[in-house]
Amino acid sequence: MKNKLFIFGSSGFLGKSLSSNLTFGFETIKVGRISDGIFFDLESSNPEDLKSYITRGDIWIFLAAITSPDECESNPNFTYKINVHKSNNLIAWLTNLGVKVLFASSDAVFGNKLDLAYDEDIPKPLGEYAKQKAMVENFVRMNKLVKVIRFSYIFGPEDKFFSLVRESEKSNKKLAIYLGFKRCVVLLDDVINGIQNLIENWDTFDFQAINFCGPELVDRNKMASVLKKKFFPKLIYYCKEPSDAFWISRAKIINVDSSAFSKVLGRSPKSIINI
Repeated sequence: MKNKLFIFGSSGFLGKSLSSNLTFGFETIKVGRISDGIFFDLESSNPEDLKSYITRGDIWIFLAAITSPDECESNPNFTYKINVHKSNNLIAWLTNLGVKVLFASSDAVFGNKLDLAYDEDIPKPLGEYAKQKAMVENFVRMNKLVKVIRFSYIFGPEDKFFSLVRESEKSNKKLAIYLGFKRCVVLLDDVINGIQNLIENWDTFDFQAINFCGPELVDRNKMASVLKKKFFPKLIYYCKEPSDAFWISRAKIINVDSSAFSKVLGRSPKSIINI
């Protein structure tokens, strides 16, 4: 019997892309609050509900979470329950059955970082969302069946910013772009390739946490410029400073090293101009 690949959070931007583009000898199974796969809800479901589907050696891509920094700040008890308590319980249950888990974390665990943050650096999270991701990272750090993927902003068709720009051009509305927000933006294609290579060569890579990131810091103005040039020539936008409240739960700059990610890809990650 061949092993199965479960994509938990398959209805989200990355989950949909992985479901459509990963190519394995595995049977791929969608998991989440969806109609075309296995229903599982972190808040209400019991891991035992999955027992009939799970086999030792399966792989679980763990994407499901409450990812809004504002929601995590405004409702920390509830989001902690989902993002930390329920997530840890499910990961422990899966790995106790011999399932390998790829856990989606975030570069936000490093907080404001002007100099390079390396994969093995100790997290210094800023904001409740980042703290919750760091808690799960700490929970799994000695578990050999878990690898942590820290995503920088993922850039590709249907990501939030791409969709916002598309809708702005379509409606002929001038788009406000926030200044000061810089990330090592990573292309969706590189993320898909990296996850595939990581799964296929799990034991080859001895690092547990990997920064999935692009080769340089990019701000929203640059992202909008690339999209305007390549896809949305009628886009009109302007730059503005966000309010102080915006930065309470968000780091301005997170500069992360891509050395381990380059090893996973077998090459350097691409710049956003290659989208």
